[in-house]
Amino acid sequence: MAGASQLIGGPPGEHAVLADRRTWLTPLRVLMALAIVASVLGYTQKIGCRDTRTWTHEHQYSALCYSDVVALYSQEGLVDGKIPYLDYPTEYPPLIGAAMALISWPAGHASGPKAVYRDEGGRRVFDHYTMDRRSAVFYDLTALLFMVAVCVAVACTALTAGSRRVWDAALFALAPALVLHLLTNWDILAVAFAAGGLLAWSRRAPRLAGLLLGLGILTKLYPVLFLIGLGFLCLRAGKLRELAKTVTTAIVTVIVVIVPLWLSAGYFDEQSNKVGDSIWTTFWRGGDWLRLLGGGPDGARNGLARFIDLNSDRGADWDSVAFGATWLADRHDPAWFGPLHLVVCVVMAVVVLAVAAALIVHRPDTRRLVAASSVAAWGTVAIGVPLVLQGIREHGLPIGTLNIITAATLVVAVVAIGLLTWFAPRRPRLPQVLFLLVVAFLLSNKVFSPQYTIWLLPLVALARPRWRLFLLWQACEAWVLFTRFMHFIYNDTQGRHGIDRGWFVGAVALRDLVLVVMAAFVVREILHPRTDVVRTGGSLDPADRIAVDRPAAGLDPDAVDDPAGGVLDHAPDVRGGWRGRPTRPARGAPEPEPAAIAASPAAEPPAGSAPRPELAPMEPGALFRPRQNRSDTVGGAEPDGSGSAGG
Repeated sequence: MAGASQLIGGPPGEHAVLADRRTWLTPLRVLMALAIVASVLGYTQKIGCRDTRTWTHEHQYSALCYSDVVALYSQEGLVDGKIPYLDYPTEYPPLIGAAMALISWPAGHASGPKAVYRDEGGRRVFDHYTMDRRSAVFYDLTALLFMVAVCVAVACTALTAGSRRVWDAALFALAPALVLHLLTNWDILAVAFAAGGLLAWSRRAPRLAGLLLGLGILTKLYPVLFLIGLGFLCLRAGKLRELAKTVTTAIVTVIVVIVPLWLSAGYFDEQSNKVGDSIWTTFWRGGDWLRLLGGGPDGARNGLARFIDLNSDRGADWDSVAFGATWLADRHDPAWFGPLHLVVCVVMAVVVLAVAAALIVHRPDTRRLVAASSVAAWGTVAIGVPLVLQGIREHGLPIGTLNIITAATLVVAVVAIGLLTWFAPRRPRLPQVLFLLVVAFLLSNKVFSPQYTIWLLPLVALARPRWRLFLLWQACEAWVLFTRFMHFIYNDTQGRHGIDRGWFVGAVALRDLVLVVMAAFVVREILHPRTDVVRTGGSLDPADRIAVDRPAAGLDPDAVDDPAGGVLDHAPDVRGGWRGRPTRPARGAPEPEPAAIAASPAAEPPAGSAPRPELAPMEPGALFRPRQNRSDTVGGAEPDGSGSAGG
């Protein structure tokens, strides 16, 4: 926002004289206006599919207006007055089913389609059907509900960011993905609950945070990752009591909703036909309700289990890495030293060399560790890719195997993020950890539906509020949506129209690569807080940046630590941090005071000072410690570089 204001003269200067008056147009109200505009644009963008009569000849794809809100109104039996879980096994978590039922009740009072006839030579001939206003009203009321959810989510994100960075929420409110996917599915409800839970945590209300995160889990499962991220940080800061309150409240919230619904849900066969009453109904009628605890008659399943069954039995979805790997194995020969293998080896070599060079320039003392890690990474990819793709080519990718691979990949990614949180020289900010966890889930999961991208919007605004890479990511998301629908047209028309699958897989790969790059920048800012625009406040003063890099910088009450962290904000660490061999100062040189380090200018040491000491022998945690700068020294002495937090 400050950069955009250059068009009108830039933001007020340090010595600017401002009128002492209050204005109604506060930043939060401007953000609410932007959120409403985005919601209206999202409604307009898909309004071409509001009328179900237009869903012919791939219009929902060519107009880019496909919406599950319209499609599932009839497919889930809502148009016939069925209640989710009780009369139909809805494939979504409970609160989405509740939202469907709530909106379908007034929508059901609208008029359905009616046949219109014309007169031809005295004969009554069918002409067309009128518009199904039930579906249209359902779409309209759902859009209104989503507008409220967007405003809540944006407001919570702005308040979580704090008064200093309230405009960071504009990344959320102005995101093109919000317009494109607001009405694709019901995910914005989960985003609103998750944003509310994050705000409650930042306001030191752990029980309210647990309640809202529990409601988010009952809408989409991804807020579970928020509890994992809080666990990592609270364990390092010793805030286990607050963590227990949040987790316990979330679990109780889920149980209070799930158990009554499970007792009230009907039992359905594989064709979604109801074949048995609920446990509750059977109990009151004197039936054998205990038998229903293990399943209904003839293998029927409880209506609430449809969500679990669907996610367990479905294969790799269109936008997933697994789907792209399957296409790649079938389309190109993955043999050793074949064209595909050689391209992968060359690309991986370029990436590894670039990353290794940057790390060695940044920390010359880690050259051996970096070289060994680079060779291991390149060798793993060079050997593993042909083996994996050849196995997929010969045996396919069974669902059981796919479930194991995706689960194992997610576990490894979560453990890696936990280690990063534990060993980082300065405790990461909460949104940074949550962003990494959600990205890891999306990239490792076998389902990455297009609308899942809005899960990341408030987290990006809080974790890394920078516009350039954000807009590149948003452009990639728009390109994925376009190629996805064009490929669907290609499939439906047997290749006469649309684009080949390679274009779509390439778009997904590009989007995933941009997400990996964004995650890499967040990791860099965790390891080197001076690059974190939130903690530095955008300051260009080298002394300020050096002060931010110190592990104990978060203890300064006047500095920005973790605005979303709640009890974690400015809290000392009781465990964690890197506790390996510290870097020793030059022999005989005095140990510098932290205040002197923060105040020292970023310049070369004065002539005659002791030479910069050599770093201690490299150890495995060297990359986790802040970079040693010349400005870190006073009189030739180096501070203790152990990176132990909480000092």
